[in-house]
Amino acid sequence: MRARLAASVLLSTLALSGCSRLGNELPVMLYLAMVIDQDSKIDTATQTDFRQRIQLIISDFRKIKPNVEVQVALYKRANLKQELQRRNASDLGPDLVVTDAPQANQLLSEGLTDELPVKSFNRYQTDQGLWERVKLDDGRITAQPMVIYPQIACFNREIVQNPPTTLQELLQQGASGTRVGLAVNFSELLWTAGSLGAIQSLAKANDDQTLTPQNTEAMVEWLAWLQRASAQQNITFFQDQGQLENLLNDGELDWVSCNSNSLLRLRKLMGDNLGVSPLPSGPAGTASPMNALRVLALGANSSPRQRNMAVSLAQFITNPMVQRNLSLRSLAFLPVNPAVAVPVRSSRTLATLVQSREDSMLHESALAGLAHHRSIDRDGSQVLVKLVFGASNPRSSQKSLVKALEGGA
Repeated sequence: MRARLAASVLLSTLALSGCSRLGNELPVMLYLAMVIDQDSKIDTATQTDFRQRIQLIISDFRKIKPNVEVQVALYKRANLKQELQRRNASDLGPDLVVTDAPQANQLLSEGLTDELPVKSFNRYQTDQGLWERVKLDDGRITAQPMVIYPQIACFNREIVQNPPTTLQELLQQGASGTRVGLAVNFSELLWTAGSLGAIQSLAKANDDQTLTPQNTEAMVEWLAWLQRASAQQNITFFQDQGQLENLLNDGELDWVSCNSNSLLRLRKLMGDNLGVSPLPSGPAGTASPMNALRVLALGANSSPRQRNMAVSLAQFITNPMVQRNLSLRSLAFLPVNPAVAVPVRSSRTLATLVQSREDSMLHESALAGLAHHRSIDRDGSQVLVKLVFGASNPRSSQKSLVKALEGGA
């Protein structure tokens, strides 16, 4: 009924206007639910920002499918599940859902979206490792990866002329007066585990493997570094990266870990004062950023025509030209298509994003397993909060963290 009503309205509009830019094809209206950043408010600026992002894709798609119209609705991540339950019950659910990989997995597991018919897809146009991020234990694929949002460092260029490249330099700059912000959320702080040699130990605990004394000590040393950092006057831990980015824009912080998802917004607010760089390495090697993955899932209430069009759009997203254009137009995303080369020499921002992706790939296996953990963000973050605020010590925190990892893998 919804599809027929939408088509009727569009056809009536065309008939009254006396033009037929859609030719002889019947129009298809797709309803798209899009999750915003967890710290964002759904105000006019947010509406404009997120619609511009999806429009980068839709405008190109309409060049080959001119009869499609897309209506976008924005939701906070915490509210999406409830909204889908309500709308699906009334047969008014969206045809497409744009969210992150963990939530897409949850939605399909609970029957709120449909699996992706990947047999008809050009799977080679998506990096193989990314397919693992959107695959359930029973083999079903929950969504089509769209773009990668690397985790990087953002800073105020008026204050920080030479961004730190190592954790030691980060501590030194904090001691010299640079106001540093770190997220206490587990997945957003996990990058330091690679720099400090604990990422493989965390992965072993997540896989229910027996930890050696060396594994245990590596985790304790990582947690001890976090506790020492929290004791410094100019290094502060906050709830998540969204809060950090707001404080950076407000001039209350000078250097923060951030997500490239926010670069479009931060550029508008900070202009040339915004600087970006890779996250600092450490004595054990490179950082281990858990780069976010934006994905496109199929809604559960589509008509056959809407489903065919939704699947076409999902397939279209990984086209090399589309992927390249997304990266170059935004300077905030990286392509999921491994064949698309990003011209890093043309942009310091793109070079930073690529470096973050390369650092992440060095720890790919460990990060992939941790990303699939059902509750580590919640349980792991609780452990880290107690640690950095002095309510627990590194050794007891290590035991609590292992328990959390073993309990929800």
